[in-house]
Amino acid sequence: MTNDILYSFRRCPYAIRARWALLICEINIEIREIDLKNKPLDFLNKSKTKTVPILIKKNSEVIEESLEIILWALSESKKKNIKVMYFPDNKKEDILEIINENDNEFKYHLDRFKYSTRYQTSNEEFHFTKAIQVIKRWNQLLAENKYFFGDNPTIADWSIWPFVRQFKIACESQKRTNYLEPPIKNWLDSFEKDRKFKSLMYKYALWEPNCRKNYFPSN
Repeated sequence: MTNDILYSFRRCPYAIRARWALLICEINIEIREIDLKNKPLDFLNKSKTKTVPILIKKNSEVIEESLEIILWALSESKKKNIKVMYFPDNKKEDILEIINENDNEFKYHLDRFKYSTRYQTSNEEFHFTKAIQVIKRWNQLLAENKYFFGDNPTIADWSIWPFVRQFKIACESQKRTNYLEPPIKNWLDSFEKDRKFKSLMYKYALWEPNCRKNYFPSN
């Protein structure tokens, strides 16, 4: 294997945050965009979780969790002091705590709000309210700082903004208003309006065995 390989799905927030880390860390990889409703056999054979993203390292080692891919990207980056910049030791516990809050509490309510028809016992309004409660807690942090833990982003910001973006998209599709207050709205805008966003969300053709290789970033 000549390149590290990322199996991805363009709109998946877990895959988005992994790709964002790769972009910031300036890691170039082969990317394989897959259809989650028709997962290729090669992907299924390599993944225990059967979910994206997964990273196949050059030595064939498999990394299955998006957060682990982020930490791998930090460790592989040639940019000076990048790990200290985005995962400072003095904020490590706080960073992991807020990521855990996103990946468990917020994601739980986001799914049941956005995809309420998939959950027979789901109360859409209840889960919307619970998601808003989490966002309000985050808003308190962002009212004091540009990012969660100061004037510079950490992997907490990288890990969470794709999910807040998904929440925004769900609210827009339901014609809801006033779902994001200015601090967190401005914070989300800083990522969506970043010049790297176009590369992040580039639309690759679906991967198939023996097809032409695609690389990330695309330019």
